[in-house]
Amino acid sequence: MYQIQLIEVIEPLDSQSTQTWFRYVITNNENTITGYRCGNKREVYGFARSCVLSLNQKYPPRKPRYVNPVQINVSYI
Repeated sequence: MYQIQLIEVIEPLDSQSTQTWFRYVITNNENTITGYRCGNKREVYGFARSCVLSLNQKYPPRKPRYVNPVQINVSYI
């Protein structure tokens, strides 16, 4: 399952920007997604959370495959 790993304040991507910028990191066991967004922490968290919900709907966790036990033919005995 995807989940938010980190949200942190960063320097503005545009040196003339007066808005607060954040970096957010979304991960699962196989992937890491890093995004950048301006706003306040609550807005960025809400956006990242909606991304996580969408990703988890689109890519649900895989169920482990069931492996059949090896069957031994003992009819030669």
